[in-house]
Amino acid sequence: MEGPGVRMMVEELAPLAGRMVASAGGSSRIDYGSITGQHLQRVHCTGKLLFLRFPQVSIRIHFLMWGRYRLNDPVEGKKPRLTLRFDDGSRLDFYTTAVVLLENPDVARLHDPTLDPMDEHWDEDRAVALVRAKADDLICDTLLDQEVLAGPGNLIKNEVLFTERIHPRTPTRCIPDRKLRGLFREVRDFSLRWLDQKRQGNRRPVTAIYQKGTCPSCGGKVRSGRIGRFNRISFWCPACQEEEYRCGEETRREA
Repeated sequence: MEGPGVRMMVEELAPLAGRMVASAGGSSRIDYGSITGQHLQRVHCTGKLLFLRFPQVSIRIHFLMWGRYRLNDPVEGKKPRLTLRFDDGSRLDFYTTAVVLLENPDVARLHDPTLDPMDEHWDEDRAVALVRAKADDLICDTLLDQEVLAGPGNLIKNEVLFTERIHPRTPTRCIPDRKLRGLFREVRDFSLRWLDQKRQGNRRPVTAIYQKGTCPSCGGKVRSGRIGRFNRISFWCPACQEEEYRCGEETRREA
């Protein structure tokens, strides 16, 4: 699940704030007693991570590839990773997720909203500085590095690279600051558009290149392949996203 999906979840679960947990359970190995009898204070997120904040601790939830939640509608025959039953009778279940219990000071220390392009506190200058400290990364990896940009996943990566006409195999060090900033801003803008589409009931955004066979700009054949240290699949148009760059003495053109 990418950042816009988690942001949408925050909006949907926000009305639960103020309710008391009457009972808690699930298959996750956490101390359920530390949240039982406690009032949920806030639901918030940073990037792909959802947080349920209580007076002393917070539950951090990562949705991995196929995680989901259900409110008052448990999945029959499937054991949740986390179940919260509230004092008003409502029930919240999380499935196929990674659930961790954190002390509240650790949440503030470990998870920084300035890394999240969808957050009002996002720091673009810091993102550029963090990228420049990772000299060997390809741009397809940079866009998936949650220590640089918290929230983007593979769909966003492919779409913004196509929009900015950058080949996914381009070394990030070869992209000038001005173009890199434009790419990061497109990550933010695409993410916010996707969130708006979710609010209108559209689960998937309108895409141009992701999982497509034909380029919408030139009509050419879209190529795909697993590239970079994260080994995630990339989609690109060889005509619109030429693999050509000059970086110091290094020059490359796609064959």
